[in-house]
Amino acid sequence: MSDNVVKFRPIKKEPEPKPPRKPMPGWMTWLVFFALAFVIYGAQQAGLLG
Repeated sequence: MSDNVVKFRPIKKEPEPKPPRKPMPGWMTWLVFFALAFVIYGAQQAGLLG
């Protein structure tokens, strides 16, 4: 009797892959660098760094 039974396997649902992140543009590194330098310079001029 068990020969006529169809056994169902649970469907394994794979998570949807995230879209790949876009690479950071080359100028972004320089923008962050100069912004940080500007902040440090401003803090020095204001006397916050000694």
